[in-house]
Amino acid sequence: MLRRRQVDSASDVLRLALGYALCGWSLGTTAAAAERMGMGHLSDVAVLKRLRRCGPWLERITGQLLRQRTTVGGLPAVRLRLGDATTVSRPGSRGADWRIHACYDAGRGQFDQFVLTDATGGESLRRYPVQPGDVLVADRGYAHVEALAAVVAVPAYFVVRMPWNRLVFRSEAGEAWDLLAFLRGLAAARVAEGRVWVRAAQGDFLARVVALRKSAAAAEVARRRILREASRKGKTPDPRTLECAGYFFVLSVLPDAISADQVLAICRLRWQIEIAFKRLKSLLHIDALRAKDPALARSYLYGKLMGALLLDELTARAQASSPWGYEVMSAEL
Repeated sequence: MLRRRQVDSASDVLRLALGYALCGWSLGTTAAAAERMGMGHLSDVAVLKRLRRCGPWLERITGQLLRQRTTVGGLPAVRLRLGDATTVSRPGSRGADWRIHACYDAGRGQFDQFVLTDATGGESLRRYPVQPGDVLVADRGYAHVEALAAVVAVPAYFVVRMPWNRLVFRSEAGEAWDLLAFLRGLAAARVAEGRVWVRAAQGDFLARVVALRKSAAAAEVARRRILREASRKGKTPDPRTLECAGYFFVLSVLPDAISADQVLAICRLRWQIEIAFKRLKSLLHIDALRAKDPALARSYLYGKLMGALLLDELTARAQASSPWGYEVMSAEL
């Protein structure tokens, strides 16, 4: 704490930050609320200066809240973790200015990792601490071979959608393995898999390509989306990209005891993190960023993320409360 003056405690700073971020107060409203809370007279500029400096501090508190979630006793040995990212734009911007990288524990129904970067921060599984036995599920933006190889080295597992042209495969016999030829041979409504070696700088690893042919309607929707995006960018899509839009395929290193059907069932759980992001935006309005200043924006976003974690904790306590008003202690009979 520096230059205490009217705001002379860390708890008061936290109240200002959460009021600004969670309650949607303007700087002027935050200053007025500070006076009503007994902090003394503050100008909006004084509030601005304090909030601009507390972003790294809010980041550390958010990290501590997340670490508490991973150290709770009784957790299962294997965690199913869903990785994804969402973007936030500053006022007046039509592009992505901030990216929130998150990991969601599907078993507990809670976020267990947040990383905030600017728009240049790309998606990668390297952003998430991985424990042995974890199962990470992610979309095709995370199909970077060295990050995947790092997960295998932990050792942990992944189920990741992939572009048709990013990874280099070899068959178990060591020959080149053609993904498109494999997809073309799929029967309708039948899940199939191919065992492949994936080339990586730190060492090749054995994986499974699990695939399914889409229905004609689903394939047409996917192709229209590709064509629309290409038209917006003034580009012509590769014919092979349009062809691959007719299939759903993932790369997995799950043990053979997990069937191909089960691999796809696990992949379908990824929608949970998308729903969690929708809650952040629809309920907490995390995408309603008002600050153009990067330092203030960082404090705002971490204040929102911290508030989301606190609300999760309060909700979990409410759901776990005993209707009779107290906990029953176990006793030996």
